[in-house]
Amino acid sequence: MASMTHTKRHRVGYALPPKKTRTFIQPSLIHHADQHNIDLIPIDPSRPLIEQGPLDCVIHKLYGPDWMSQLQHFSSLNPDAPIIDPLDSIQRLHDRISMLQVKP
Repeated sequence: MASMTHTKRHRVGYALPPKKTRTFIQPSLIHHADQHNIDLIPIDPSRPLIEQGPLDCVIHKLYGPDWMSQLQHFSSLNPDAPIIDPLDSIQRLHDRISMLQVKP
C-alpha cells in the first residue's frame, strides 16, 4: 500500500486596512497562494489576535497601541512565526515621522 504524503499547509494571517485588502487580496493571489499550500486568513483586528490562529506568519499594515500590544503578545507565544512589518521597524518609522513633525 502506497503511503500518501500530505504537504503542510501554511496559514498566513493578514490584517490590512480595507482599501489595501481590496487592492492586494485578489482572487489571483488567493489562487496562487493555494497552489503553494498557503492559506490566506483575514485577521479581524477587533478580536484578540491570539484567538484567530494558529498562524504561521502575520502580515499587517495596522498601527496603534492596542494592535501593537496584540502583536507583541502573539509574538511572545509564537516566537517562530514571522511578523511582517516587524515591531521594531514600525517603532523606528513612527520615531522618524515624529522627528520630522514641526513643533510649535
